[in-house]
Amino acid sequence: MVLDAGALVAVDRGDRRVGAMLRVAWASGVPVRASAGVVAQVWRGGPRQARLARVLAGVAVRPLDAPDARRVGAVLAATGARDVVDAHVAVGTATGDHVLTSDPDDLRQALDALGVQAILVRV
Repeated sequence: MVLDAGALVAVDRGDRRVGAMLRVAWASGVPVRASAGVVAQVWRGGPRQARLARVLAGVAVRPLDAPDARRVGAVLAATGARDVVDAHVAVGTATGDHVLTSDPDDLRQALDALGVQAILVRV
């Protein structure tokens, strides 16, 4: 399972549906991942984000390293998009993954450019 910024915002706001999906994933042994850029978009720190901090403890955060940066650039060139974080989410997604997203249209475009068939779940 892959989380975009919208999914983490939903967690931060106490969205029960997203929380339930995460609990099922973890109970089933499904790895939950997010892009470092996604975390940067939503993390502000402090006690008000305690719920988000607990969830992030169980999320593998993919760094934006040099190879990923080149793949992200290629996705942006192929799609004409500008959102580096959406492209990095797509780069970290594999065929068959469920992606919890508030922006399925832009993410679909990036996934299509990569040839990745993922299941987008709007949150």
